[in-house]
Amino acid sequence: MDQIDLSVDILMKETLAMTELMRLEESSDVKIDSDSHLNQQSMDDDSLNEDYFFYLADEFAEEVIGEVAPVSAVYPENPGVIYKIDRSGSTFCVRGFIAESINEAMAELNSGSLEKRSVLRLAEADDASSLVCYFQTDSIERAQVIKDQIINRRFPLIEDSVCNISDPGFSWWMNIEDDEDGNAKFQIFFRSHGIFRTEKYIQLGPIGDGSVAALRLNQARSLFNGSFPISEFSCDDKCFTVATSKPDHLSFVSFIKIFLTGENYTDLENFPDTNTGRSLFYYFHELAIVRKFWIEVKTKLG
Repeated sequence: MDQIDLSVDILMKETLAMTELMRLEESSDVKIDSDSHLNQQSMDDDSLNEDYFFYLADEFAEEVIGEVAPVSAVYPENPGVIYKIDRSGSTFCVRGFIAESINEAMAELNSGSLEKRSVLRLAEADDASSLVCYFQTDSIERAQVIKDQIINRRFPLIEDSVCNISDPGFSWWMNIEDDEDGNAKFQIFFRSHGIFRTEKYIQLGPIGDGSVAALRLNQARSLFNGSFPISEFSCDDKCFTVATSKPDHLSFVSFIKIFLTGENYTDLENFPDTNTGRSLFYYFHELAIVRKFWIEVKTKLG
């Protein structure tokens, strides 16, 4: 409660008290029990004021204490990544570590653990609660994938400003367009050598290795064929392309969302019950979680 609210509250109570006193004084037929501390014949005005303002002061103290009482932050018990973004000139670094329990990791940081603070480059006096972020995952293994791809690596704030033909950069790039036959063509460039990339494509960030992606996406070709109609398919370690005559097909849209928003709604039962099928299931989930984390980092960078 702020000072204005307190002033209004006190004035209201004072007004009610004075109104009651005036009513008692003006009413000759009012009978007050002799045991009451408000006996009209024996009550002294000074003692009333003393008691009343003592009561107000006591209540005021209780309200202020209630307002400033600290509230402990509650963090999830889920596994995840604890991180801090450090900007330096035209680059940034996502410093962090993985944790089995985000709550326990934050408690350790807030208690002044030098080991964890040194990873995040936190000074002893720094408030971890206000400087450190966390990202939840459904398993420690997926947190590890994020750590392997992004944590403790330095990236340029504007990738096109430092990359050129000989250095295509770290990001994957996504393109969606209609081909000559009216099919929806979906492309991912693992290495884009073109200029003005930000004007043409959607930057996905460093979400994976192009060689691994080429292997897994080629393995998934039969899976795609059984999910939505394919009019074109090609994949190597530079580019992946798939086109369909039904761009609004649920399976096609869901596949695009893995890369666009980091959302993956597939279940293990949607994949072949083989080692390759299970590997593909986990691979797409890993791509999605890294993409989602990168979106969060870029959002915090503004």
